[in-house]
Amino acid sequence: MNTVSANRLGSSPFIYTRFTSKKANFIIISLLLIQLAVLIAMGDFFAGLNILFAAAGSCAVEYFMQYLNLQKFKFSSEAVITGLLIGFFMPSEIGFIFTFFLSAISIFISKTLFGGTGSNWVNPAALAVCIAYISRPSVFPPVLSQIALLKEKGGMFAVLDSGTLSRVKADFTITSTLNSILLHGVGVTLPEGYISLFLNSSSPIPAFRYNLITLISSIVLFSLRITDYILPFIFIAVYAFLVWIFAQVPVTGIYFSGDILSAILTSGVLFTAFFVLSESSSAPKTKYGKAFSGFLTGVSAFFICGAGSSPSGILFAVLITNIFTPLIEKMEVKIQTLKRKRYE
Repeated sequence: MNTVSANRLGSSPFIYTRFTSKKANFIIISLLLIQLAVLIAMGDFFAGLNILFAAAGSCAVEYFMQYLNLQKFKFSSEAVITGLLIGFFMPSEIGFIFTFFLSAISIFISKTLFGGTGSNWVNPAALAVCIAYISRPSVFPPVLSQIALLKEKGGMFAVLDSGTLSRVKADFTITSTLNSILLHGVGVTLPEGYISLFLNSSSPIPAFRYNLITLISSIVLFSLRITDYILPFIFIAVYAFLVWIFAQVPVTGIYFSGDILSAILTSGVLFTAFFVLSESSSAPKTKYGKAFSGFLTGVSAFFICGAGSSPSGILFAVLITNIFTPLIEKMEVKIQTLKRKRYE
């Protein structure tokens, strides 16, 4: 009889193939720092200071809460990520001192009043941005998706192109290449300007600017299985679907003609989907919960942001969905209980 040596068997026969939370957080921080480096390289030092001071405020309140709970001081990568996210949604002119205290106060509120550390059901980054917008709306860019303005220009992209959009030098070359090589064969023409929205939308809010870098970052996060795809994909799909069907109805009276690209590339949709919604404490844990949460966020985003170019509407949508998080968690528990009963 063949026997198996005892030293070949471990007490834990299962191997965890994903990254540990510490390594996953390190990768997320690295991806965010890439965008921060691009910001600084492009000369927006005030935005860079806002991001760094937001991270400092987040770490400061984390250490303060450890002191209150009589815990040993230890570095929290989660606090760094939350602070960086808050900073990325702050307009360049808001002020880094304000950002520091805003970050600290919002995180303290979310973790003490809404479930406690590690189980807070309100996303601290979304809460911080909403507080900032309510307290200092003048420093945020204007809402461009107003019906009168859309009717005057004909659509969201036309509004952007006539005012806030600054085209990059390579826009014409890349657009012409795509149209002649890829899109011409399927009868589609990409107007000039959309490439600029991808590369650098020139928004005063850093999270809105580098959509291409955000997309590449999402590929890294999904390929390494650091972020689950269900919640962000359903959120983007629902929001895009509603924009496509209804966004142009108040403007032209025509259904199924909304500009999906303008909506997704002008309100921080991608950055929110791939970085903010995956926050572990406030995000649902099961597939059903994530799907339902993504659906609610997409619907809320459409009613708040409309055709796009909203300075903080996406984060308000996240906050509205967070209100239903306790109910979603109860739904998850009931579904899991029913599934277990099948095997009893």
